[in-house]
Amino acid sequence: MVIQRIRRFAAGVAADHAARPRTALPNWLLAPGVAMLAASLAAYVAFLRDHPFVGTDFMMYLGATHAFLDGQPVYQLGYTSMGLPYTYPPITLPFLVPLTWFDDRVALHIMNTLGVLAMLAALWFTTRMLGYEGTRGRLGLVAATGAILVWTEPLQRNLGLGQINILVMLLVVADLALSDRSRFKGVGIGAATATKLLPGLFVLYLLLTRRIRAAIVATATFAVLTLLGAIIQPGGSYDYWLTGRAFDSHRVLMILSPRYGGNQSLQGFTARLLETDQQNTIWWMLSVAVVLVAGLALATALQRHGEEAMAMVVVGLTTLLISPVSWSHYWIWIGPLAVVLVDVVRRCHGRARVLAGAVAVAAILPFLMWPGPYRGHVIPRGLIWRSGTMDGLARRLAVDAYVPTVLVLFALAALWLYWRSRRARTDVPAVPNAPAVGVAGS
Repeated sequence: MVIQRIRRFAAGVAADHAARPRTALPNWLLAPGVAMLAASLAAYVAFLRDHPFVGTDFMMYLGATHAFLDGQPVYQLGYTSMGLPYTYPPITLPFLVPLTWFDDRVALHIMNTLGVLAMLAALWFTTRMLGYEGTRGRLGLVAATGAILVWTEPLQRNLGLGQINILVMLLVVADLALSDRSRFKGVGIGAATATKLLPGLFVLYLLLTRRIRAAIVATATFAVLTLLGAIIQPGGSYDYWLTGRAFDSHRVLMILSPRYGGNQSLQGFTARLLETDQQNTIWWMLSVAVVLVAGLALATALQRHGEEAMAMVVVGLTTLLISPVSWSHYWIWIGPLAVVLVDVVRRCHGRARVLAGAVAVAAILPFLMWPGPYRGHVIPRGLIWRSGTMDGLARRLAVDAYVPTVLVLFALAALWLYWRSRRARTDVPAVPNAPAVGVAGS
């Protein structure tokens, strides 16, 4: 019944973003954009000299890959000094093998370089979905946005841990940037889902927006890769898929409480709000149901109105909200979000542009790195990690910065879409009554 209502809400032919009006970006954006990115990266490299990457998660990847190569039960072991479990599907392990050919630190730098490039590529594909043209102008916009993103908590957390989240996101963004007529549409989403289960929500999004072939391709890609993983590692596939490990959030949280500040999901938010350490509470389940339906309905309506990039961001952020555990480094969807916000500002005029600009700035501020004390030093830290130095309402707002920000953005996107629809109806000129047509002499 819920799905049928969403489908009715999205009634009409889904719009292919390839048909979106083209907008040429000025060439002059390239020079300042590249200068901003170069300066930002240089400052970040200087910061790393005193505060190098730890790469905890990356070392877990390497440990699991070595166990895979040695024929050990990957999912029954713990890795690094923290005893971290490997939480990704078996098919991911063969793709990590090349990283074992290098020194651990060199491999970590390779992974993080790929991560930065993947973020820039995701921004590039997002500009394509928005209908932007002009290689130099697009590169300038991507570079300028990337310069800001370098100093956001989700991206720095990804790099510090050596995570693969940005690469997974790129698979989804590149896939949705394809024309709906492409026979390969769905491959990236299927591969992303086979790598990390959360992108599976995009398959439902494809169905709701009536791109059945792409949804079938995504499902088939996921099935083929999962089957290939079972062939390569039958024991590991049994441990992962058939013993409940794939969907056990306790393995991800380990000894941590769901209200741990790094868990920026609805479960973490409700646990902190209710001050409980219990997982899967009725309040969390209800909030997930509401946000899931609302998020998919909003994304479907946006796509129907030609806003594929905005719809993509809504679905990506919805996956983070409804997941039992969404570490802060999962929130790299703020990259495409930033480009979409810039596009909204560009399309507004007068006072509306000022308001849209204020919303865009306010939306990114919670994700930025802010100077704060850490082990006797003052260094850039995410707002959620600075909450420990705050009290009262300020502490609550800081530690829960991500979820409310996104929920407010969803509400504003719905209002913006409603306003656009009403304006479009009122702007349609009235059609005069046509004269009656008859047959002379009848």
